[in-house]
Order: sequence, then structure tokens, then C-alpha cells
Amino acid sequence: MPASLEVPQLVIHQPARDEAEAVQLAALARLVEAAEPLPDLRDLAPAVRELFPAPAYEVGCGGAHVWLHRQGESRRLAFIS
Repeated sequence: MPASLEVPQLVIHQPARDEAEAVQLAALARLVEAAEPLPDLRDLAPAVRELFPAPAYEVGCGGAHVWLHRQGESRRLAFIS
């Protein structure tokens, strides 16, 4: 039985802290908007890591989500589900 396809949805939890991060978040929104429905959202994680590189950001994922934190902060910056 084929896996169901999920249309990725982005939720930004915090405002950008500066203009550079605002540009990154806008690029993330475009990335998610352009994404095809996916059976596993982990496929988006490499592109998110490219937009928000370590060590300034942490990107984690599971099959149904991708999360983004600023390094050293416990509150999520963004979440893709």
C-alpha cells in the first residue's frame, strides 16, 4: 500500500531577529510553498539545513515534520509539518 503524500505546511514561531534572518525565512517559505506533496518530510531537511546552516541553527526532522531552532535556544524558530 503506498504511503500517503503530505503537502508541507510552514509555521514560523518567532519573528526574524535581523534582516538576514528575514531573508532566510522568506526563502524557507518559498521552498515549502514550491514543495510537491511528499510521503516523508525528511526529504526537505537537507534544503532547510542549507538555508539555516550549523552552527548558528539546528535542524531536526522526523517523517512527518522538520523543526528549526536557533543554536542555544529551546523555543522553535519554525516548524514544517
